[in-house]
Formats: sequence, structure tokens, C-alpha cells
Amino acid sequence: MFKRLTFLLVMMAIVGLPYLATSSSDWLSSFGLGSSSSTPNGKSLTPAGKGGTQTAAAFAHDGPTKTDPFGKPTGPIEGFSAHDLGEVLQFEGTPSWVMARWPRVTAGLAELDLQGYRVPLVTGTAPDDLAGSLTYYFDKNQRIEFINFHGTTGDPRKLIALVTSRYSFLRQQTQDPSLYLYQVKWNGKPLSELRVRPARVVRADQPHARYEVDLAMKRP
Repeated sequence: MFKRLTFLLVMMAIVGLPYLATSSSDWLSSFGLGSSSSTPNGKSLTPAGKGGTQTAAAFAHDGPTKTDPFGKPTGPIEGFSAHDLGEVLQFEGTPSWVMARWPRVTAGLAELDLQGYRVPLVTGTAPDDLAGSLTYYFDKNQRIEFINFHGTTGDPRKLIALVTSRYSFLRQQTQDPSLYLYQVKWNGKPLSELRVRPARVVRADQPHARYEVDLAMKRP
């Protein structure tokens, strides 16, 4: 029981730091989702030097429970566990789905013609699960146009398998030996991008934070 409580506290800290660090309205701009075909600012998709739709009721409840002023459970702050990454890294959700699935949503993230909804994400307790900050950007028709994730994982292979098989990301050669780079390109220019690199300090007591993950994904 004590080990599980300690693990949950560590995971909440892992989620909280990137979630708070990316809570400003210019977070999308800092990701540079603006290379020629995706946004207008011409920057790279992710920061340099950093390393099947379901309803909310279908997700299992796992983690500390929050309550409203009347004592009614509202679910864990990081939302309900996603046993399949495809449950959250998909483009079929709506703003209502986001707000139903996560008890805490930062919604004041207007960017150009898009409206962002940012949530803290912990997909589970296995080494290949993710912990960090997830943002959906919707267009005027309430369709998801971009998905951004910044956080950590202990094993990136499950995430890499998802983006390569479902969204056709391809491995790219880089001059940085520590960087694993995967992209979707159109006419030679990146539309979507996944960057994975080892954490600057890898600690044996934090097996879920061995890799830093930056994902910027455009609707296919």
C-alpha cells in the first residue's frame, strides 16, 4: 500500500511539472507548430534541444479520487487511465469529450483560429506509459486539428509503434546521437513530429521518467 501511494505521488509530480510549465497561452507557439504546411511561423515542430474513440464512461478509474463541494467523486486529476494510447492520441474527440474525461481542463488557449484544451495525462503505471501535459486544438467546426504532448516515459516503444503504424510517422536521421526523431512529411516538409531523447539525469528510483517526449501531431 505504501509503495503504491509513493508511486502515485511521484507520478503526480511528473505530471504536474510539465502541466504547469506549459500552462501559458503561447505554448503552441513554443512548440513551433508552424512549419510551412502546419502553422505560419516557420519554426520546427518541437523545441530544439529537448529531447478508436471511446466515451469517458468506458475508461477505468485508477488513482486518487477528487470530490466536488458536495462530496461527489469527480475522478483523479489526471483523468481516467487510458489502457490503449490510441484512446487519447486520436482525432475523433470533441470539447465535450475532453471535459467529460478529465476533471481539470485548461480551456483558455486560443491560438489563431484554434481553441486549445490542455489536460494532465497519466496513461498508467507500466514503464511504457506516458505522464505529462496533453493539448487538443479544435477548429471552428469543433474538430481536432492538432494534438500536442510533452512529458516523460520509461519506455517509448509503445508510443513509437502507435505513431508509426496508425499515423505513418517515419524515422529520420539526425546529427544528434541522443535524439530519436519521427516525422510525417508532405513535399519534404514536416507536418507532424515525435522527438524522444533520454532524460538528462536517469534515476533508478524514477523508471517512468527515463525519456523526454515531445509530440506534435496534425490531423491526417
